[in-house]
Amino acid sequence: MMNKPDFSDLFGTVLDEQGGDLEMQLNEEAKGYAEEKLLLFYQQLPEHTSEIIEEVPVITMRKPVWKKILAYAAAVVAAASGLLFWLSYSDKNSNIPVAQELYKKNEHPATVQMPVLYTEHFNPGKHRMKVKLADGSTVTIGRKSRIKYPAGFADNTRDVYLDGEAFFEVAKDARRPFTVFTGDVHTEVLGTSFKVSAQPKSAVEVAVVTGKVRVSYHGGTMASNMVTMLPGDKISWKNSQLTRLKANPKDILAWKNEMMVFRKQSLSDILDAFRDHYGVKITVINKGFLREKISLTLDEKMPLEKAMNVLAVTAGFDHSLDSLSRTVTIK
Repeated sequence: MMNKPDFSDLFGTVLDEQGGDLEMQLNEEAKGYAEEKLLLFYQQLPEHTSEIIEEVPVITMRKPVWKKILAYAAAVVAAASGLLFWLSYSDKNSNIPVAQELYKKNEHPATVQMPVLYTEHFNPGKHRMKVKLADGSTVTIGRKSRIKYPAGFADNTRDVYLDGEAFFEVAKDARRPFTVFTGDVHTEVLGTSFKVSAQPKSAVEVAVVTGKVRVSYHGGTMASNMVTMLPGDKISWKNSQLTRLKANPKDILAWKNEMMVFRKQSLSDILDAFRDHYGVKITVINKGFLREKISLTLDEKMPLEKAMNVLAVTAGFDHSLDSLSRTVTIK
């Protein structure tokens, strides 16, 4: 029947009027749709209705394959375009906080604290050690004493740390105070000369030769100015007790020049100084001599035997010296 030209043309006209091509599916909805199309077609053939119905076979019409592929391709392109647009928009928006954070970090970069490098000097010998600092100041370091300071002084400070005793001749610089740190006691000057002693288990002592010195205490969270000193002033700080004294600037300079100076000091204190300086053992039989007050100046380079003879004559005692064991006995 489909081979007849008239029939074929009429069938095509019905399809065009009802919406185009027909595709038969393997489900009930598709079959119903096909039957509806055929019924419309039959209604337009009144003269041959019964004959045609008996002869019409079941017809399956499909879209050309290239049309299906084209439709699928269009759908894939549309989906891919939508996905790319979404990803692009998502990436742009998700990168905004990151970009802002990077901008903030670049706008205010973190400050990197560089480690402070220190220069250190230790005097292991019996004689004084002199050190010239970069700012022009000079430090005379006592025996078994140590100083430490930054390799380069800051723009507004000059800090030196002392363990032992030293004499400071500070170059003037009003913009940068010079501070000597000895534990909790800080000695600050602008330009002067003074001596600081901070021996282990002993009092911290400060004696001024020239200029003005300010001494302060820094313990825990507490900080307080203890005293302002002038030439000839001396202070002693021990067990949280401040003692004001007087010192002869010449005696302080004598220490710088490697002289041992004793001004009305007990024999007991002088013998302690001998033990420390000469590294000897001293035994005292007559303890009464220990309370004697003596004034004496000795060159630190003087041999032990000669120094003991001078001390014995000044204090009025007899003594004996064993050179091998380096032991002195005071009778």
